[in-house]
Amino acid sequence: MSTHLAKSEHEVAYQDLYRLLKERTCANDLTSREVLAIAANMVGKLVAMQDQRTTTPELALEIVARNIEQGNAEALDVMNQLGGSA
Repeated sequence: MSTHLAKSEHEVAYQDLYRLLKERTCANDLTSREVLAIAANMVGKLVAMQDQRTTTPELALEIVARNIEQGNAEALDVMNQLGGSA
């Protein structure tokens, strides 16, 4: 089984989700830890909804881990290009 990495075109879906989060939760008032907690909770729910006939828990967690690494690298690249830091 292959793991799936988010593609560049999936950035649009990320931006939509982030915009919705800001609109619905006053994200300007949320701490970065609270945003992380919301995202992690959503991921947990999405993992639970996987078809267990085709996606084992191990595969689901591998997909999550690889995409966390990818998202982290992408965010660091953007910050480096803009001269920022985390």
